Amino acid sequence: QEVAEAVQMSKERIRKKGKEKMESGKKGLLKLKKRTYKRLKRLEPEENYRMKIVFTKSVLTLVLKTFAVCSGQWLLPWYYAFTCPCLIIWRIVSYWQNQWQYFCLDFCYFGNLLISLILWLAPSSPELVALQFSIANGMLYLGAFSFRNSLVFHSVDKMTSTYIHTVPVLLTYGIRWFPVESARFWHDSFPGPAEVLEPSLMWNVFAPFVVLLAHIVIYTLLVYVILKPEEHIITSFRYMKGKSSVKKVFGPNPPYIVFVVVNMVLCLVFSTLTMLFYKSFAAHTLGICILFFYITWNGAGYYFDVFRMSMVTKAQKQE
Repeated sequence: QEVAEAVQMSKERIRKKGKEKMESGKKGLLKLKKRTYKRLKRLEPEENYRMKIVFTKSVLTLVLKTFAVCSGQWLLPWYYAFTCPCLIIWRIVSYWQNQWQYFCLDFCYFGNLLISLILWLAPSSPELVALQFSIANGMLYLGAFSFRNSLVFHSVDKMTSTYIHTVPVLLTYGIRWFPVESARFWHDSFPGPAEVLEPSLMWNVFAPFVVLLAHIVIYTLLVYVILKPEEHIITSFRYMKGKSSVKKVFGPNPPYIVFVVVNMVLCLVFSTLTMLFYKSFAAHTLGICILFFYITWNGAGYYFDVFRMSMVTKAQKQE
């Protein structure tokens, strides 16, 4: 009996100590949270103010785009025509300063340039509008997934990347399904139901593929024949081959030709997919919903997994 009482008393002491440690841990965690909050409050006011401005503008712009897609389609061509060159110029300047300028030679920028030219110079051409649609909803659509675009509202860089891959999709959505409303205040009309082309291999698959081939030739000559960037300069090829998922499939050091062939195959696959988007309003709408679910999920992951810890680390460095 004495042994049983001694065991029971030992158990009680262990429980009591465990409870005390738990309470002490909770108090320590609360103190850490308070200290971290105070450190975050001491971060550079200018940086905080800038992030608040970018966040507010990004959210208001998202509201504006939602209104444009759902009700005011006439806004889409004007919004894209004037914001696209501004953001791309900013991107070129900022990337040049960080030695990332070779990203600005990617197909995403080439595709946006071509979409802009068609929008301004030949918006009523059924063939070119079909090509415009396939570029936006093919390789640019795919780019949002390849580069893991995310809705991070306080970051100009991430919102610009998201813009480059998603706004052309919204623009062509308005032109394809709401041509009269989209052209209401534009300088020319868009192809209506009577003029629009039926889905075709020529303009939905072959023409975008030719555009991609032209870009590959120009890009290869510029980057690997004329400019020849040093090893520490990042290009799309170097960025992609450094990803663990790419290494698992193609090995630790895949050659450039693999990058080219994969892009060609993906262009054919996704350009073929655009025929479904081009034919079906429901399929195109579902594709846009999938796209925005993906970038919203990535944005949530950034805020709750990456941004929170980066801000705490930055605050601790300033202590």
